[in-house]
Amino acid sequence: MEQDNKKEALKIVTETKYFTKEDALFKDAGGFLTWDGNRVFLHRCFPFEEPWRYISVLDKDKKEIGIITDIAVFDDDTQEILKNELNRKYYMQTIISVDKLKDRYGFTYWDVTTEYGHANFTLSDTHRNIVKIAEDRLMVVDMDGNRYLIPSVVGLDKGSYKRIELYL
Repeated sequence: MEQDNKKEALKIVTETKYFTKEDALFKDAGGFLTWDGNRVFLHRCFPFEEPWRYISVLDKDKKEIGIITDIAVFDDDTQEILKNELNRKYYMQTIISVDKLKDRYGFTYWDVTTEYGHANFTLSDTHRNIVKIAEDRLMVVDMDGNRYLIPSVVGLDKGSYKRIELYL
């Protein structure tokens, strides 16, 4: 009898909820996402390979409530809410060129041109904060946690490539 109770308790703890269009009660509550009236957070399980599939839904304590296997199963309004939330969380400016790079006392100071214009930021531990996300694609994470995308290292102009070559 006690063994059956333990098995049932383990089943409840380990059972994964998969969200369907029938239980998609996601709403935009003025700047944050709710599900069934409670604030939730989205986390991509495979952020670069599957940006719209396998989305973990977490509660306010960052405990997983369930998984969205594919946002395409939801109606257009729900898809838009989920995409907006994910785009906000995983926002990355695209670096078009690296105009200036200065290395001083363990910090690297970057002056770049992005799709929105000029930007500058600082990296500490530069080698650790330039992340290769595909063969020719990089993500750069600055000291404030902002993320920048270099969609193609080979596609950069010669000067930009030479400036970052040391860190590749």
